[in-house]
Amino acid sequence: MGTVTGFGFTSRSLLVLWSLTALGCGAGGGVKPAKPGLGAPDDTAPAQDSDIETGGDSETPDTGTSPDTGTSNPCGDPSVIPRLTPPGAPALSPVSSDSDQGADNIYAPDVVRVSDDLCLMYHGGQGADGHDRIFVATSTDCATWAPWPHRSNPAPIIDNGSSNHVNDPSVVVVGGVWYLYYTDAATGEDDRIHLATSTDGFTFAKQGLVLDVGAAGTWDSQKVGRPSVVYREGAFWLYYDGNDGTARHVGLATSPDGRTFARHVANPLVLNAGAIDVERIADTWVMVEESGTGTLAATSADGITWCDQGMVLGLSGQAWDAHGQVTPFLLSSDGSRLDALLFGGASDACWCRNRIGEALPEGVPLPADPDAGCGGCVADSDCTEACREPGYGVDGFCAAPGSTDPGACCACVPAP
Repeated sequence: MGTVTGFGFTSRSLLVLWSLTALGCGAGGGVKPAKPGLGAPDDTAPAQDSDIETGGDSETPDTGTSPDTGTSNPCGDPSVIPRLTPPGAPALSPVSSDSDQGADNIYAPDVVRVSDDLCLMYHGGQGADGHDRIFVATSTDCATWAPWPHRSNPAPIIDNGSSNHVNDPSVVVVGGVWYLYYTDAATGEDDRIHLATSTDGFTFAKQGLVLDVGAAGTWDSQKVGRPSVVYREGAFWLYYDGNDGTARHVGLATSPDGRTFARHVANPLVLNAGAIDVERIADTWVMVEESGTGTLAATSADGITWCDQGMVLGLSGQAWDAHGQVTPFLLSSDGSRLDALLFGGASDACWCRNRIGEALPEGVPLPADPDAGCGGCVADSDCTEACREPGYGVDGFCAAPGSTDPGACCACVPAP
């Protein structure tokens, strides 16, 4: 989101619907399931914000579903988050030689696992002109990433257009349609939440505003942004940052169609927090949050009432995240376990020089680079780049590391 300034979380508090003083709650994790069921949207009509429910006296919309609590403990099962190993180096760094990423600042990762052999990481990046755009990187193992379409000159999949910036992507795939929610700031950091859609995950059409600021005097009357969307049981649950000009809190809006959202009656759900990601693992909802000292977490049985779990990942001790971990994201491939925690590593106190890090559960080794040793068979490129040539698909991997035989070295993953 351009030049980012941090918020302090030492006095972080949770708004809960009943007393939790007798409960012992530990740490937690989550998943973003994508279920079929909705048809393709009309890409010609910009979505508009219903925004008929604002503040604490609004009505929760009837989406035809009710939360699946899975447990009588309002904290859910905090043990779904394993101990995590801080990464020793970034998983993806800005391509500063490219004008679209020339400000040396990428962050806000959001990963979709397309198949066993293809993952897509959507993320924001700041150009040399100061404007933020949304990019994608590809991977065959969800760990080793290559900017799209070329390592040396990544191109945005959503440009800023006439806005000051677009950033903070959150993607769900429903009924073959990719719904990408993002922060759009027409001027300055005048944040609102917009939607773009796609049928292939790469070519997106902007649909316009889906969540505007709240009414004057409410907790989210100045800014709404940084969406995190979960699709579950026929409804889109959109968690977001809200700001009234004095403090930042977390709210929820829901929708049956992904376009018309209504605010939840319990808003704001979490006080003095922001830049969150909400996912679900098994029967527990998990929220992770940025901070200058690492990644914080909260857990919930119903996605509404949250229990503070404190720090789940500290700083790596390296220079690239020495000043904090921003815009975290929880990755789970099948919804049963946490596979990774991704975040923007702040290499500068301004939070304006970020790289994307990826922490794995303790004991899980980082996969080897699929391109390692393949340089001999693809001449002036690498295996991933070679497999992006027309007719080969979206991404590639090295079938025989170290080989100089073009027929043996590169194997390609079909396009989704």
